[in-house]
Amino acid sequence: MPRRKEQFEFDWIQLDNDAATPVYQQLENQLRHAITDQVLQPEDRVPSSRNLASAIGVSRNTVLSAYEQLISEGYLESVRGSGTRVARIPPQAFEFDTASKSNDPPVSSLDDLSPLGQQLSEESHWLPTVATHPKAFTPHLPATDEFPLQIWNRFSNEQARWSSRHLNLGEPQGYLPLRESIAQYMAVSRGLSCTPQQVVITSGSQQAFTMIAQLLLTPGDTAWVEEPGNAPANRLLNIAGAQLVPVPLDSEGIDLSRVPKKKPTPKIICVTPGGQWPMGMTMSLNRRLQLIATAQRHKSWIIEDDYNGEFRYTGRPHASLSSLDSSGRTIYMGTFSKLLFPAIRLGFLIVPPQLAKAFAYLRFLQDRSSPQLVQMTLHRFIESGNFVKHIRRMRSLYAQRQTTFYESLQKHLGDFIEVQKPESGMHLTVRGVTKEAVERLITAACRAKVEFHPVSIYSRTHETQGMILGFAAFDKNTIQRTVRRWAKEMS
Repeated sequence: MPRRKEQFEFDWIQLDNDAATPVYQQLENQLRHAITDQVLQPEDRVPSSRNLASAIGVSRNTVLSAYEQLISEGYLESVRGSGTRVARIPPQAFEFDTASKSNDPPVSSLDDLSPLGQQLSEESHWLPTVATHPKAFTPHLPATDEFPLQIWNRFSNEQARWSSRHLNLGEPQGYLPLRESIAQYMAVSRGLSCTPQQVVITSGSQQAFTMIAQLLLTPGDTAWVEEPGNAPANRLLNIAGAQLVPVPLDSEGIDLSRVPKKKPTPKIICVTPGGQWPMGMTMSLNRRLQLIATAQRHKSWIIEDDYNGEFRYTGRPHASLSSLDSSGRTIYMGTFSKLLFPAIRLGFLIVPPQLAKAFAYLRFLQDRSSPQLVQMTLHRFIESGNFVKHIRRMRSLYAQRQTTFYESLQKHLGDFIEVQKPESGMHLTVRGVTKEAVERLITAACRAKVEFHPVSIYSRTHETQGMILGFAAFDKNTIQRTVRRWAKEMS
């Protein structure tokens, strides 16, 4: 057994009180390097904090800070009764020499993935890129620059200060006061009578769809979906083993008369009635009643994705499917990411009472719960009246921006496009009048740095044409200037 050092050499410790790096960090770094360079060997004893402080002329707290950090990293270990020593197995023992193995074959490849994993790897090019300053007219974006951030920060700071007990894990179903606020708001805004026990907080709509698929679908079940429709949600249903039946649209929304004959009855029917994604039409009241009757007849579940129903610009909103459905076969889905700001990552489901516990338990198994502080802040934001105030202000602002965008498109590109002005939503869908016009529009849009989503990526057949253009996040001047630049590139 090698002999351990009885004497600790101090002369290699050189500290500079005038350096930008604090003295305790200098000491910490030098001790760490001494261990990694094997100046100090495993199980070598280091001086007590008091003795080392005296020897090198620093405070004892400086030495204690350095020791505590190195103990937490595994370089030192404190042994009761025998002081502090270099760890028996310091962290660098677990480091791999990657340089010497650079020519070795890769340990794994895509072949190691499951068939689903390989499919998703091939599809990963669809991952969106997040830009700090998004180009006009990137879809999905709310006007984050108009969000009352000062008010939100005040509520967040107050909740953080007042509620340290809530640093613990929250309820999987969601923060109860927030669920109460949502239930009250839905009763007023949607005529949807529900209890807080029916509200399940989610980390956005994608998690909501995942939970719905896992709890309601058995592999091989049929799901009717809008065509074109919510492609990411449809992919999640597909992953769960659902057989998707695309149902065409007309001016009133999903057209059930065009469901292919001899198709199995649906287990779920997924719709966006408040403003169809991506085509933008609002589902008529007659069509809503027809859909509910169909679901009752087939004992199907209706998934009502109301992602932007708050932003309706003409007339009163139609009653939600959930409020019209007396049979309790409709699940309502809402999101705050488009109502407030994308990074909030909070949504909610309103489910029949008998399903609430199953959804809550699945939420627990997935990720326990959403961050408590964010939920508490959102509750304060709603209860203070600022949520309703913000929604009303954005509804007015988005209506103005929609009109500006529509008129600018008609004025500068009217000879090349067909565009409708929908009753609601945060985007317009533009179609070229001819195939040649489509090609010119796309080429010119790229040159003018216009961001858009092709409608075809939301179609299972990839046949539906059009360009999805968001307007909510862009002011009047940006809209007009960008459309003019786009039109100039057409020539």
